[in-house]
Amino acid sequence: MQKILLLISFLCCFAKNFAQTKPPAIDNKDSTAILQDLMDILGDAKSAGRFISVNLGIGNRIFNVNNNVLNSKLTPVNTIIFSPSLTYHHKSGLYVAGTVNLLNDSKHGFGVNEYSAAAGYELPENTKVDFTIAYTHTFVSDIFSSYASPVHNDLYAAYLYKKTWLRPGLALDFSGGEYGEVKRVRLLYDSINSKLTSFTLVPAVSHEFEWDEIFSKSDGITLTPSLLLNLGKSRQVLHHTTNAPNLLSFLNKKGRLPKLENTKFQPESLGFGLNTSYGTGKFSVEPEMYIDYYLPKTTDNRWTDYFTVTFRYSFQ
Repeated sequence: MQKILLLISFLCCFAKNFAQTKPPAIDNKDSTAILQDLMDILGDAKSAGRFISVNLGIGNRIFNVNNNVLNSKLTPVNTIIFSPSLTYHHKSGLYVAGTVNLLNDSKHGFGVNEYSAAAGYELPENTKVDFTIAYTHTFVSDIFSSYASPVHNDLYAAYLYKKTWLRPGLALDFSGGEYGEVKRVRLLYDSINSKLTSFTLVPAVSHEFEWDEIFSKSDGITLTPSLLLNLGKSRQVLHHTTNAPNLLSFLNKKGRLPKLENTKFQPESLGFGLNTSYGTGKFSVEPEMYIDYYLPKTTDNRWTDYFTVTFRYSFQ
């Protein structure tokens, strides 16, 4: 009976969750990662030796970003994203990775939306603490696409203390990028380019539950719920291009065209993450779910949900 309950809990993590976005400072409608590296740390995904892993992620997050201040301002997309990736881990803790995002674009059909390259370091297995630092660059071919990531550069670091039942963690993230939007009315158009920089600080607590020998002597399940407080600030510089200069000049004189938007350092959202991993031999399945509650004043739905399911096979 216990094994059946564990299996049901594992399968529940595959459930999809949908929500509407809050009125953001960022107009681009996109989805984000849910602190992927932090969740990996909270899940204690480590290896003592060098290996290569082949991964396939399926979910509604459009790009890999560790900045939950942006997560709380963006909404999941209404399409499924397929993200195959390849990662090389060295026994020293260094690693490099490449990821491609595939989706069904309403304009161009199914194909590559963008791709990213990452390099980082994970502290080799330690009974007391975990530490990781990573840099990710995302290559976007069309910044005006509704599916394009507004984050092109991401620097992330996280620390976790493991000796207590509730494990405290802290993550820092610096993000920057560019995105665009075009508004058309008959023959008139207004093009907006936004350059974005953002900083986030994320204290978190988690606990890891483990069960071994579920279906055989070589498998097991790890379940890691975590609670996160997302604090941060962001800055945007907006640039307009239009073929209606008289209208643009009028709006500019009236102060209707924002040139700079700043958000002070403040609590942005509360997050709950659930990271589940089932592994047998060199193969693992890792469903993840993240639920976010937006804290600043808003008239829209404060809840936003993301999900991913990652299939991983490792070659040692």
